[in-house]
Formats: sequence, structure tokens, C-alpha cells
Amino acid sequence: MSIIVQKYGGSSVATGDKLRHVAGKIVETRRQGHEVVAVVSAMGNTTSELLDLASQLSNEPGPRELDMLLSSGERISMSLLSMAIENLGEPAISLTGPQSGIKTTADHYDARIEAVQPDRINAEFGHGRVVVVAGFQGETPDGEVATLGRGGSDTTAVALAAALDAERCEIYSDVDGIYSADPRIVDGATRLQTIGYEEMQELARHGAKVLNPRAVTYAAKRGVTIHARSTFSDAGGTIIHGERDAESDPEVVGVACHRELLRVRLNGETVDSNLGDELIDSIGRASLFRDNMSPSARELLISSAALADPSALVQRLKDEFDRHVDVDDDLGSVSAVGYGLGEAHVGRHVRRAIADGVNVHDSFESPHAVTCLIDTPHVQRALCGMHRYFVENDLDLAAA
Repeated sequence: MSIIVQKYGGSSVATGDKLRHVAGKIVETRRQGHEVVAVVSAMGNTTSELLDLASQLSNEPGPRELDMLLSSGERISMSLLSMAIENLGEPAISLTGPQSGIKTTADHYDARIEAVQPDRINAEFGHGRVVVVAGFQGETPDGEVATLGRGGSDTTAVALAAALDAERCEIYSDVDGIYSADPRIVDGATRLQTIGYEEMQELARHGAKVLNPRAVTYAAKRGVTIHARSTFSDAGGTIIHGERDAESDPEVVGVACHRELLRVRLNGETVDSNLGDELIDSIGRASLFRDNMSPSARELLISSAALADPSALVQRLKDEFDRHVDVDDDLGSVSAVGYGLGEAHVGRHVRRAIADGVNVHDSFESPHAVTCLIDTPHVQRALCGMHRYFVENDLDLAAA
């Protein structure tokens, strides 16, 4: 029997009724003749609620205890979903990340998957069971539980799909695929039927929340095809696979944004590479959006959405590094993403696309994205302007 890995996000399993709906989808897949692994996130806003509880009891919770706390959210989801599947007549079993054979680094809240040993999962297949796995977590070399950072359940699903040689990896959420922009912000956003790994990595890194950037990187390295779909509709979704032809003309496939960025600057008089490395170690690489090094300064951009507690980080930076750093927390970014944009030098178009009256603090390019750093209150207006300019007008960059 072929294996299908399905991942369900927090909004998909937020209530008992939604859990029953997801159980029905899993049972339907099983009865079509597939082995099924279902990876689940914590229900609704459980992770944020657990973080709030921790902050009420400790100014700076220890990373081990924080991971023990946060990993419990997914364990609740997996147990309830397994019960719902069995109630529909299919045998099921729930497994934690460590029980599923997911081995990680020892970096609490920022762990990376180093290996997957799915012996237990294969054994449960032999007993005819659907396997429900707690996402977002694995086991360190010391036998501790470590979590994978925000959105880590996506990476769990992709890693299991690779290790099990699954037919496909389906990522279910409350949107029906990958869009040219967040449809909740941009009215003219359109769903993409397919997208390459590189463009999807850039969209995710620059703020698109449908997929975790690390999951896409893992999928690209292991050749795992991802199907991003809606839990609550039968729309076709988006297939993420393959690469663009190197001879293709540059094209903007979508725009994305970060609403809340922290900018950490080393003061010019204290620029030191070792201090910069200490800063990155303190922050955690999963949350790092940009590391800009120059002869006279070093600047880090950090996505607040990837942090367990942004305010606690700001306070810790001030306590640990004091006069060596300046921290700004009122910035956002808008990015145009597509194949070959950096080589096409489209930065002038990006500035033109952003609405009048929006102050651009800085801009930078990568091979497949061009980004402008702006004030947070202007992010939505700038994103809509960029989408109209590039996507809705179908700008021909090769001729522009």
C-alpha cells in the first residue's frame, strides 16, 4: 500500500467538530487503500496560550522546561484525533515525535531534524493502524524533547514523508493553496496551481505563512512533492515541486510581507565578529530574517512571528549586550518574489510599486526576491500596491 502523509494545522483541529471533520478525511484516505500518517499541530491558539502562562510564572523560562510545556499542545491534538479516527471504525495510534523516531539537534525551540528512524511507524502499519504523530517536536541526542520552532509541524510532515518514501505529503490549512499574496490582505490575490521549491522558499522566508521555510528546504533536498490544500474545501490546492528552467524570463510569482521585524544593530564603535556571533546564538537562527555584514556595521533583522516571546528577547538583548546594540521594533517588510529577480535588478520597479507616502528605510536583493524595509503601519498598503504593479498588471520584466 502506498503511504500518504497529511499534516493538519492548528486552525484545522481547533475544536471537537473540526477534529471529527479531519478524522473523516483521514478515514476516507485510508479506505481508498493507503497507509496514512497524520501529523498534527496544537489546537487553535494553544501554543500562544501556553507561552502566556509561562510568562506569568517566569520572566525567562528555561528552554528545556519551555519545550516540555509547548510539546504538550501537539500531544493533546494527536490523542484526541486518534480517538476520533477509532470512533469512525479505523484502528489508530498516536505517537509523539520521539516515539516516531524523529532525532533532532539539542537547540531548544530551534531544533533541526537530523534523522528520522520510522521503525515504530512501519510496525504500526503492520498492525493495520493509522498513525497520528505530534508535530513540532523530536528527541535530542541526550534523550530530551526539543521543539522545532513556529511552523515546525510542516517540517515534521515533510521529514516523515521523505523517510517513509511516501507517495505525497499533503499540508492542510484554512486556505486552499499558495496565493500570489495573502488573500486576507490583497483582494486581487490568485491561487497558484504549481510553484517551484526556490520560489516557495522565498515566499515563506519573506512572510507567507502557509508553509514553513525549513519544510520547503527539506522537501527540496529530499525531492518531496508537497500538496498545499484546504481542510474545509475540495479546491485543487497548489503543488510545490521541481525547479524553474534556468532560461526562463524573470517573473514575479507573488508578494509577501513581515508585519513585525526587530532590527538589531551593533554600534559602529563596537563592531566585532565574535560579538555578532554571540548575538545570533542568543537570538536563534530560525528567527533570523537577514544578517547584513559591512565594514562599518552589522545589522540583524529578526521575524517576531518566529520568536517564542519577542518582548523577552528585546529585554534579554538589552540586559546582555547593553550599550553594544540598538534595537528597533516598529519595522515591517514587503517583498516581490520570483525566479531571477535579483539578477534582473528590479529594485527600481519595487520602489515604484510601493504607494506614495511610504518611507523606504532600506532595500536589498537576493537571487529570487527584492525586499523593502518600511514602517509597520504601511505594510498593508505597500503590499497591495506591489501586487497591483507586478501581478495584476502582469508586468513583463524582461521588456521593462
